Amino acid sequence: MRRRDLLVVGGLMAVAIAIPPILRRQQPDFEFVELAGMPGFRRLERGSISAAPDLFAGLRTPEEVAADGRLTGNLCGSVFPDAPPAGKLPVAVFSDYYCPYCAVLDKRLADLEDGGAPIAVRFHELPLLGDRSRWVAQVALAAGLQGDHPTIHLDMMQRVLKPGVAGIRDVATRHGLDAERLMLDASSERMLQQIEDALALGRALGIPGTPGTFVGRTLVIGALPEDDLRRLIDLEMETPLPECLLGR
Repeated sequence: MRRRDLLVVGGLMAVAIAIPPILRRQQPDFEFVELAGMPGFRRLERGSISAAPDLFAGLRTPEEVAADGRLTGNLCGSVFPDAPPAGKLPVAVFSDYYCPYCAVLDKRLADLEDGGAPIAVRFHELPLLGDRSRWVAQVALAAGLQGDHPTIHLDMMQRVLKPGVAGIRDVATRHGLDAERLMLDASSERMLQQIEDALALGRALGIPGTPGTFVGRTLVIGALPEDDLRRLIDLEMETPLPECLLGR
């Protein structure tokens, strides 16, 4: 190969190597809008969501009306019932077990937290995709009465729950739970009400599909790629938390 050709090839290789950092620097800025009902919070729509069509938009069942009535005006306290550890950014993710984007994002957040990222993750059940989703969410919440809900949630997010008693036994066996109690709790009025309350919170926050994730003061609608998620975490770490999370 002639010297001129070598120089051309070398130049092309240098450009190829330089392109990724350049593209990272040219990533578009996030476009935020104020989040209604939560002073100091904002909203970002970015990424894919799973959502079922609402054929009865604007109509409410008696159960939904009751749940809306139980929802307090303190949305911040409902999203973040516990203060984050010192130096940690609070993250709250709303997921559906039949949402493929949720499975990816939940694991991504857990891996970031386990890997030392300065975040404290909380998982909320938000079963928007029908009766199957509601049942799995009820099982997860009921299992959390006997075990560690985040661990159970992450495990169930990566599996398909078998129908009926077989599914209950699988969850109980994997997490050392009482299967009979788990079935009773999952079918209880308490769990049905918790699901309605979770859906009421999702409506109040304006989450149309899952995942919906609070990263500090920003509600993200959709599953952010890891690079964008890390960028947002860095940005939020540089910003004071909203007043409702301070002084707890």
